[in-house]
Amino acid sequence: MIDLHIHSTASDGSLTPLEILALAGRTGLQAISITDHDTIDGVIEILKQPLCTCPEFITGVEISCEPPPGFKDLGSIHLLGYGFSVYDKTLNAVLNAAKAARIDRNPKIIEKLNLLGFTISMDQVQNRFGAEQTGRPHIAELMKELGYVESFDEAFDKYLGKGKPAYVEKYKISCEKAVKVILDAGGIPVLAHPGLLSFSRSDQVEEFIDTLIQYGLGGMEVYYTDHSEPITSFYETLCSRKNLIATGGSDFHGSFNEGVFLGTGKDNLKIGLSVFKAVTARLEKNRETGTDLVILENNMGYGFKNRSFLMNALCHRSYLNENQDTCDSDNERLEFLGDAVLGLCIAQLLMEKSPLKKEGELSKLRATLVSEPALAKTARSIDLGRFIRLGKGEAISRGHDKNSILSDAFEAVIAAVYLDGGFDEGCGLIRRLFNEILNEVTANEKTIDYKSTLQEYAQERGCATPCYRVVNETGPDHDKTFEMQLSLFGIESRGSGKSKKAAEQDTARQTLKRLKEIFP
Repeated sequence: MIDLHIHSTASDGSLTPLEILALAGRTGLQAISITDHDTIDGVIEILKQPLCTCPEFITGVEISCEPPPGFKDLGSIHLLGYGFSVYDKTLNAVLNAAKAARIDRNPKIIEKLNLLGFTISMDQVQNRFGAEQTGRPHIAELMKELGYVESFDEAFDKYLGKGKPAYVEKYKISCEKAVKVILDAGGIPVLAHPGLLSFSRSDQVEEFIDTLIQYGLGGMEVYYTDHSEPITSFYETLCSRKNLIATGGSDFHGSFNEGVFLGTGKDNLKIGLSVFKAVTARLEKNRETGTDLVILENNMGYGFKNRSFLMNALCHRSYLNENQDTCDSDNERLEFLGDAVLGLCIAQLLMEKSPLKKEGELSKLRATLVSEPALAKTARSIDLGRFIRLGKGEAISRGHDKNSILSDAFEAVIAAVYLDGGFDEGCGLIRRLFNEILNEVTANEKTIDYKSTLQEYAQERGCATPCYRVVNETGPDHDKTFEMQLSLFGIESRGSGKSKKAAEQDTARQTLKRLKEIFP
């Protein structure tokens, strides 16, 4: 059983994303998506956690939209997005605009309530529920707690609902724009709870769906707690005829929507895992056949003359192993070349930025800038991860967002630009992408190269160069964790990481920490 329509405290739900994840596990759900209104903050919180395979998780959002021309009587349209990249710049810009509008909307609601005679303030709402994400459900709940209404529903029915005295219009974008934004972010746009829409004529339904399909609609939320059996059957048939995927969810809000339970809705839902698998299969198909590399080129600010260089840079060895008939080589040779190009360009930029620094200082700064975490961060800034072609195992284990894979692919892309456009183009790209972090690093003497710091510490005290030893490897080949051991000054330390380099850095960090405790 699955649930692909859930709201958390990031928008208008009463449970935090991690509480939802825990509840889903206890409920026995096999897959979920958090689909908060106009925000992905809850999704990002989940993705920061260690990979959870039960329940499986897919990114989600619910975007408020204006209906297409000719359908204005429908009011607000809700479009769900699934499987998109959380690093997509356009998607984040749209959601940030919605967040700004919500911040502006809430005080207007409070002002109208004050005019109606209610003593309530934004400070009260934020102190009770937190200042980050508040909206009408939080105001309604506070009105109930203050005794102004007897129930949550009464607050909406009398004051906060559309057309009521304290209602303020919500920020919305066009359906066409929402569909495009979700598609360009690598996701699937899905019409939420179509059975709740009121059409004046029966023939309008298909006309409306066809309009959304022209925009790029990929599915409809067929299985929904407020859909009757005839409505569900109607939209199942329509999905089949229109080649749309059928999704489903409870629209769970916790205590803010009493009587609607996670997974089962109003005890009338039992959505099978096959629905989730259909969504992930469509996403995989889209990645294989429809990934628009123009988006990546726009993010980079560079258009390839020979795109085969870029395709090669995006081919991870795990993908090559499974697709040798369609992929000639992986990106490891390009990674080797990109490392050299990157090192040279960063050295040149550091010389320009820091004319007074000595060789040793410049070497430390360069090590920081080309470290695995720094390169991965830069890769995320251009949303590189979702374009990397990975084997099935790596893809399932969130390989698109692993620091090691991102940093290696980034170096390969640098090499691809160098081969396609020459050194000046490659260095120009590096200059653009690293400008901000260069300014930060050159203004701050601190670096994150613990190995180099420990080596200098040891050499100053007449000790041999620290020697790191792998003592354990766990996990499958595509998702290994390395454990390192180091003995220095009679102190034994251990560290771990997803690559040997990362494990060495962690071990060096642990050693420095213990040395500082013993020899302050």
